[in-house]
Amino acid sequence: MGTANDPAASFDRSAIAYEQLVALNRAGSRRLVAALPDETFARVVDIGCGTGFATMEVVARGGVREVVGVDPSRPMLDVFAGHLAAHPAVNADLRAVDAVSAGVADGWADLAVCTMALHWMPDRPAAIREMARVVRPGGIVALLAPGEGHDRPTVDLMHAAGPLLSRLGDSIVSNEITLGWLSGVMASAGLEPVDTWAEVRERAVPPDSIADRMDAVATHLWDDLPAPQQADVLTRVRTAFRAAADPDGLYRYRFVKTFAVARRVA
Repeated sequence: MGTANDPAASFDRSAIAYEQLVALNRAGSRRLVAALPDETFARVVDIGCGTGFATMEVVARGGVREVVGVDPSRPMLDVFAGHLAAHPAVNADLRAVDAVSAGVADGWADLAVCTMALHWMPDRPAAIREMARVVRPGGIVALLAPGEGHDRPTVDLMHAAGPLLSRLGDSIVSNEITLGWLSGVMASAGLEPVDTWAEVRERAVPPDSIADRMDAVATHLWDDLPAPQQADVLTRVRTAFRAAADPDGLYRYRFVKTFAVARRVA
């Protein structure tokens, strides 16, 4: 379990519903995995694996024999284990630890993936170094993260709604992973790019759907408040999204993702 203002607390609470609420992240993981080199990845390490939807895309490609999943949220790992149960030929070891404590031997993996999790990690460069460490020379590291300028309409909306809701706006901005920063950190970790890109999508969704997603991933931002005040803040977040909807009843925002596929220098 996470402590106050620890993202793991949000994910512990939302593990069962998480995959439905972040379906667009799942779609991004499919696009990341589709960009992997045409190779077999028998050993996979998933850092910040959550419910494992990135690894399951790799499993669907075929050839995966062993998986190590690392995530601080045990309930998320339990959901991942349920998915892997349908693939008994894949030997899985799911570890409830943080990203820099994977405990995997140097060069053990053919592939390390990290999808929509790097931005939650306190020491992002250390997490990338850990991914580089666990893959063999010539192995692949694949990353997906929120990109530069991600969801600025929501940032502006939350900043205009007072200091408590501003915590959400601040969190969105602090989660950005730019291509330039990521390329530099990967190079310093001994990784050379295979494919890196940014993806920008304009989206129109029912306001309650984006409020539900925030309920799934951001409730930890108010864990220091008494329970009644937490509930009030979440209600205010939902009300703000509804009020910002266009006349057609849809909330419009800009979703930016950073993708990177890199190879460990042999």
